[in-house]
Amino acid sequence: MTQITTSNAALVRCETNDTVATVTIHRGEKLNALTNDIMRELAAALDRIAVDESIRVVVLTGEGRAFSAGFDVSIDPTKPHPTPADWAEHFRLGYTGLQRVWSLPQPVVAKVRGACLGGGFALCLACDLAYASEDAFFGEPEVKFGGSTMAPILALALPPRQYRELILTGRFLDAKRAEAWGLINEVVSADGLDARVDQVVRHMCLLPPGTLAKNKALVNRFYEAMGHKTIHEIAQDRSVIGLSTAAENEFTQISKESGVSAALKWQKKRFADVGAF
Repeated sequence: MTQITTSNAALVRCETNDTVATVTIHRGEKLNALTNDIMRELAAALDRIAVDESIRVVVLTGEGRAFSAGFDVSIDPTKPHPTPADWAEHFRLGYTGLQRVWSLPQPVVAKVRGACLGGGFALCLACDLAYASEDAFFGEPEVKFGGSTMAPILALALPPRQYRELILTGRFLDAKRAEAWGLINEVVSADGLDARVDQVVRHMCLLPPGTLAKNKALVNRFYEAMGHKTIHEIAQDRSVIGLSTAAENEFTQISKESGVSAALKWQKKRFADVGAF
């Protein structure tokens, strides 16, 4: 096994084993919540993989008990409020990372445990295949504090009713429902996830050389013809405008005064009291 990213401080680590690269978001103590630095490191790691012809398949996963809880929404009261330029750079990095996964010559397989939310959900959806443990759950929690989705592929992947339900309610999906909706390929027991992904990846690597890259490029061209690039650009623009012009709400006020954990606890109780989902 060869370590591509060698720094112990790396937020994204990449290991290769024969023809497979495993890319791991390495922030397990924060449920692999995404940051601008993580997205920079992810894009850099994928750029290196893209030009390595010995790598045929990539596995994308998160350290510990979560794939990724989405972008870090904690607020540092010592820092100034983000400007429109700050938000533009934030979303540029976010959408660049998604596009790197989508356009990578090699197919990318998401290996998902636990939380797969927001930007993490978008990363999973950008992958070519996705396998999840029974404890995995998916969704767009940003909706509950005034945001939207970073996963424009949802508009193509889901029927309109299901797509609207996700972004108009912010509900979560358990692994079985995500599988039924076609958002992941298969649900596996927590103990069997590693072995199942390894089995699928080994199968893929048996295909004749060039087949994987050729067929991924073909599928992506079909999606481009259906408007994937256009909806990706719209989603990025709307994300920047939405947060640049958003008024402060109760969630952000509580986050500033008491921290994001307190805000999430407050939010969870509000929706639990209604009990719709």
